[in-house]
This record gives sequence, C-alpha cells and structure tokens, in this order.
Amino acid sequence: MASVEAEQFADMLRQAPRMAEMPLDQQRAAGEHAEDLTATPEDVTYETVAADGVAGVWAVGPTHTATVLYLFGGGHVITSPAARHKFAGHLARTLDARVLLLDYPLAPEHPYPQDVDAAVRAARWLLEQQGVTADRLVLVGESSGGGLVLETLLAAARAGLPRPAAAYLMSPWADLTCRSGSFEQRSDVDLECSRESLRRMAGQYLDGHDPADPAASPALASPAEVAAAWPPLLVQVGSHEVLLDDALAVARAAALADVPVTLDVWSRMQHFFQLGVGVYPEAAAALDRAGAWLRQVLAAQ
Repeated sequence: MASVEAEQFADMLRQAPRMAEMPLDQQRAAGEHAEDLTATPEDVTYETVAADGVAGVWAVGPTHTATVLYLFGGGHVITSPAARHKFAGHLARTLDARVLLLDYPLAPEHPYPQDVDAAVRAARWLLEQQGVTADRLVLVGESSGGGLVLETLLAAARAGLPRPAAAYLMSPWADLTCRSGSFEQRSDVDLECSRESLRRMAGQYLDGHDPADPAASPALASPAEVAAAWPPLLVQVGSHEVLLDDALAVARAAALADVPVTLDVWSRMQHFFQLGVGVYPEAAAALDRAGAWLRQVLAAQ
C-alpha cells in the first residue's frame, strides 16, 4: 500500500494537466517547476561548472566518498540543472557523494547523439582532469536520463574509457520504440506518461534515427555490449508506470550479460517518485535504499 501522502499527491496529479502532453514550450516552462514541492536539502553547497566544454553544477554534501555524474530526465527535450537543483543535493547527501549535475544539450535543437557526446565528454573530464578514479565514479539518471546513463556507458566503453563503479537508474526510459506491453497494461494508472507523449519526444530526440538502434535504446543492447560497458546497476521503478517494462528490460539485459543488477519495484508509485522527497515517505526511503546499495557496491571494489 502507498502512504496517505503518496495517495494525496497522486490525487493532485489526477487534477492537473499532463505535462508530457503539452506543447514543447509549455512543457519546458512547467518542467522548471518540477521540484517546487521537493524538500530543500540541508548542508549542501553548490558551485557552477564551466570548463573544457563541460557545464553544470556541483552539489556537495558534508562528506563524500564517491563522485556522481547525474543526468536529469525530461524526455530528452525538457528540464535543466535549475529544475533538479534540490534533487542533486539530496543525491549528494544520500549517496555520500559530490554530484556533477550536467547541463547537456536538449533536442529537438540538439538531437541524438549530442547529449551522449556531452555526457561522455563529462565522464572523460572527471576521470582525466578532476582526479576521479573509475572505482569511485557513479552514474545516476531518471527517466530519459536513466536511458542516457546507459547510452553513455555504451559509448564510453566504445571510446575506451574505464567502466565506472556503479549506476543508479530511476524509472529508466531505455527503449525508444515504446513497444512494450506496460504501455497498455499501466495506461490506466500512470498519471504522467503515455505511449503517445513518449513517442512524440522520441521523434524529437532521434530526428530520423532508428529507435531500435541499441546505441539509442540501450535496453536492446546485446549481452556482449552490456557485459563490456555496464557496471553493477540499481534500477528503481514504480508499479504504476507505463515504463515498468523498460525497467524490467534493463534488468533482464544486465542479467543476461552477468552484470550484477538489483531491481526495486515500488508498489503503486508513479514515474520518478523519488523527486517527492519531503512530500511522501517513499521518496526518501527509496533514496536511502540507494545509498545503502551504493555503499555496499563501493566496499566491494
């Protein structure tokens, strides 16, 4: 059962227009308010980054034993560091990390693979110019940002970069064909996303590129590609999501490649429910679980 607070938040979503179905300019304006209700993290410092072709924001908690490259979600077409400012701080505190919230280019102005190129460039910058070792580098992303994490891992491996220590994915959108059964099976309970809205975003992002290409839809990658690129994964998803099957497909792809994977399905939760820190208890609990998982993974490095 979901908490009373989570059910109340779901009721609020039912009464609000679906952002994913708005015109792009309205989506972008609304997306900048995505974390208005998110609690403000304590004891986090922020610093703007603009160096060597890498732009973004550092969010640093009281202590840090890892470095996170955080790729925000938004269907590849909306969102900005300003709209994930507080959440990056929560990641810093919960994961005991300094978090680079990357400002990467968005489609349709900058279609695939420009965001992948920017993320690989940032990973290279962290490894080669910021003194980060691969065994302390973690990639994190939600929704399309979760898919982008997996795209980046595949591209970074092809570019010869070392495998990071871990990746944490929240409600990943990792198959841009949008063919999975959960688009129908969960359509009556998902209050945020739909096949139609995601296919529109995929078209804006891909700009004619084949959505079945595993480089853009990493859930479709072969076991050999996955084995060469993906580190241990934590995949969290709500059971009330049309993207439920995407999370399952990512976990299956990892398992078939003998990549350690933890799949964490949260009953009755909506898309990227972790953003509700301070609104309903499941959000903080999911982040706490991610922190415990990451500490265990890093201890085994």
